[in-house]
Amino acid sequence: MAEMRHVPPNYASAGTAPHPNRRFSELLHEFETATVITRARTGSLHGRPMAVADVEEDGTLWFITNVDSPKVLEVRDDSRAMISLQSSRRFLTMNGHLELVADRDKVDQIWKDDYRVWFEREADPELVLLRFTPFDVEYWDNSGTHQLRREFDAAASYIQSQAQAQPKRPSRSEMAPEAHAR
Repeated sequence: MAEMRHVPPNYASAGTAPHPNRRFSELLHEFETATVITRARTGSLHGRPMAVADVEEDGTLWFITNVDSPKVLEVRDDSRAMISLQSSRRFLTMNGHLELVADRDKVDQIWKDDYRVWFEREADPELVLLRFTPFDVEYWDNSGTHQLRREFDAAASYIQSQAQAQPKRPSRSEMAPEAHAR
């Protein structure tokens, strides 16, 4: 049987979030739900959808969860996490760290009545905050004119492939920086 790779120790602080560009910040505010991906004790990845409770201008995300949930145990063991957000034409991934936060003032600030599905009230003692601090982000925006340009480039490539044996495909350097950035 193959030996499992050792999971590195939890890092106490993720440091400060990167200064995001304006397009990244605009995109980030469009999502209501994220897939939060953590690492289990076995080293396997574990993803689950979570409601985004708050988005700060520096890209920090806040989530509300139950103190006894598996994700809380996973974060206690290994704070590294990935966040994946997507709609039909916009995609965003972020690598960073999750931190457990007990802050009733922050809960009051970001509380939404929709959370009553999972918690009795905002003062529920089982409630804990998860703060995600990103250190690496990447997005793809295939909406609006970006989508039209991509469809035009694909159509041009198809037409060219009918005339030639080797079609010209758009290079990554030709992509608009507003449509894809790291």
